[in-house]
Amino acid sequence: MKTIQAVARYFPENCGGIQTHLSELLPELEALGVESKVVAAQEKPEADTYSYQGVEIYRYPAFPVPKPEPLHGGSGHGGFEYFAQWLKQQKAEIYHQHQWEPKCGLAHLRLAKELGMGTVVSIRLPHPICQRNTLMFEGKTACDGKLDLMRCSQCAGVPKNLPSTMIQALSQVPISVSEKAKGKLGFLALPAYIAERQKGLVEMAKYADRIVAMSQWVYDAIAINGIPEEKLFLLKHGISESLVKTTVSQPRKADGILRIGFLGRWSPTKGIHVLVEAIKCLPTDAPVELIIHGVPQDEPYRQRLMDRIGNDSRIRVANQLKRDDISAALSNYDVLAVPSQWLETGPMVVIEAHANGLPVVGSDLGGVAEKVTHGVDGLLVHPSDPKSWAEAFALLAKDSSLLDKLRQGIKPPRTISMEAADSVTLYQRILAEKSVKTAYQMASSL
Repeated sequence: MKTIQAVARYFPENCGGIQTHLSELLPELEALGVESKVVAAQEKPEADTYSYQGVEIYRYPAFPVPKPEPLHGGSGHGGFEYFAQWLKQQKAEIYHQHQWEPKCGLAHLRLAKELGMGTVVSIRLPHPICQRNTLMFEGKTACDGKLDLMRCSQCAGVPKNLPSTMIQALSQVPISVSEKAKGKLGFLALPAYIAERQKGLVEMAKYADRIVAMSQWVYDAIAINGIPEEKLFLLKHGISESLVKTTVSQPRKADGILRIGFLGRWSPTKGIHVLVEAIKCLPTDAPVELIIHGVPQDEPYRQRLMDRIGNDSRIRVANQLKRDDISAALSNYDVLAVPSQWLETGPMVVIEAHANGLPVVGSDLGGVAEKVTHGVDGLLVHPSDPKSWAEAFALLAKDSSLLDKLRQGIKPPRTISMEAADSVTLYQRILAEKSVKTAYQMASSL
């Protein structure tokens, strides 16, 4: 079986979790008889072809860099013809798109479908559904994902006193016109954006043989918008077997200090500020230490937190970790803190922590809540309440037996080979359906 795996960017340039996970998945697919090529955009005016970790990579230009927009590339972008020409030359049976944005979006999926390939789109982020890009209703509570013009417009910033008739009328304005409304009255463009998101989800379902939900909340959010469940496939992440330890992590060190680790981006959505405030809520003699391994992203945010941390000896900002160093770092913690402030399908670090026998204190939200069982292999707390986090840390610092119980409650994690096997099952199912459809069409034409 031959497949095309499509992403918005790829190695060796700086990449995120989607590309990292894909690079780890490809060898597993190959071991199961699936040949893959990666196609990815690049912000250059020309195309490139090269090999990375034994996989052929084709980089098509997305130049000039397209602006973000709700249909996620419905009209193509500068350089799209390079992608089109390359894809037409491939003899692939499956086209699997792992992102949904202008550089890798609707136009790319539509072409693959028109070329007769089996088509798959994986959804890992709230962006295809949520104008706020977080799926947090008014930034405070988890949303069910139902696209509703009135509710979504007001959540995104339209004044609540704006009449529904006005919102409905604004939703009919073309995006090109709405763009001109930005500025002091930028909210006037929001209804049109939300209407386009609704349209984009319908178009995705039209051209994708399957929409892969990488978490249960994604599955539910897509289904609640009327997408047929036969179009959906739940495919949860797995972790490389090389990262799975066969022994439980070591008990707390003799000094009695609860060591709390954090791995993630310097971004408000990752919630480092909540952890900092939680430590500040605790008595100065509380036996806790927070170790932050941050990945650069939002420098003003990082600087504000550095100022807030000051000379507090209980909070240590450590170096950014390389991929190969994560397992060793996790072995030095007693718990991993995952204070996500938005709905995530992962984060993968939760699975990595459990693979290393490390309990997780995480936000009771989205993918974190799906991966952590409260009181069994970790603790779930209110995402944005520092006092709740402080109470959880104080409890673990005081009760070492609870920490031992949580360690013992960790079950073997789902592996990436399991994910690969499920992916192959999905691909085979799509091809079988296409074969039956082709046979039926041929019989009908006789």
